[in-house]
Amino acid sequence: VGGSGHESPRMRLLDFLIRRTGPLVGLDIGSSAVKVVEVVRRADGGVAFAGWSATPTDTIVDGAIENPEAVAGAIRQAFASAGIRTRRVAVALPASAVIVKRITLPPTPEARLDEAITLAAARALPFDPDDIHLDYHRIGVGARSADDPIDVMLVAARRETVARYLGVTVEAGCTPSVVDVGTFALQNAFEWTNGGKGVVAADGCPDATVALIEVGASATTVSIVRDGVSLFTRAVPAGGNTCTDALERELYLGSEAAERLKRGVPTGRWAQADAVPVVREAADALALEVRQTFALVEAGTTGDRPGSIPPLDRIVLTGGASRADGLEERLGAHIGVSVERFDPFRRLTLKGPAAGDPVVRNELVASAGIAVGLAVRSLDKR
Repeated sequence: VGGSGHESPRMRLLDFLIRRTGPLVGLDIGSSAVKVVEVVRRADGGVAFAGWSATPTDTIVDGAIENPEAVAGAIRQAFASAGIRTRRVAVALPASAVIVKRITLPPTPEARLDEAITLAAARALPFDPDDIHLDYHRIGVGARSADDPIDVMLVAARRETVARYLGVTVEAGCTPSVVDVGTFALQNAFEWTNGGKGVVAADGCPDATVALIEVGASATTVSIVRDGVSLFTRAVPAGGNTCTDALERELYLGSEAAERLKRGVPTGRWAQADAVPVVREAADALALEVRQTFALVEAGTTGDRPGSIPPLDRIVLTGGASRADGLEERLGAHIGVSVERFDPFRRLTLKGPAAGDPVVRNELVASAGIAVGLAVRSLDKR
């Protein structure tokens, strides 16, 4: 996606976009916040200008933009907070608005591959082919014989969904030049931050199998990657709102007060210590949901061939809601793999207004991974 792989001439996610090199801002439109990042290469390394703005409540529901005008306002505010003037953007579609499905085709001549994938996608996806944009990426294109099956990662999004995200981007005064999927943009940021495709495991072995877990407000996305290849992606319909809802229910708080307390800000007669047991219980429930995803993979019930996904070496945790107290600990306990936090600015120097505000900086470190993955296209021409 975002230009990688082969694309069907009839159904393509990117067929209506012009992909040019040059300055490009990563734009991640989330249900709780909009994140923007511009990366500039300088002699002493990369410099990032980043901004963040809260998305008004209920303007994006289950990945669908319900109030374009309010979302456009949040985008403009995020740009203003970062001091970014560039308006050419790479925009990400959320995992909840996209279907990512891995399929295996029988041996197929290269000349007939587009046709075979189009037909297979029509059978595998629960949509009318005329209602979607489709892209695909071949997995493991290296040394293989003509008699080997072909593994393909399909990516599909409703035309209406794509139109809404492009429309709100234009309404905010931006020019969309690339459309990508959030999970793949996050993978791009992770690889770029680690210096390339090959990622080393904790024991020093190369080509580690890594689970990228992005915890958003309303959903958690699990993506398993190895040697630059996305092996599996799934969106779990639970996120940081689980913790907020628990605080509302257990401490009789309004939604705004519960959100503040979840982030460690004392509210009324409640201190952060009062929220800890409630948030940890909700974090434990979320960790169990993620564990169930891995159990499905291990059992071979996700459509993958047995043994096609190696055992995990590491878990990398990110997302605006990933800071929920106890989440990192519970994930490690349930899955039995080391968990680390992802810092998308590790190879970058953060400049602009965000650099001097520790609250905004912490928010961006947790939540701007997708935006960074989109923005570094300008450096690597990807």
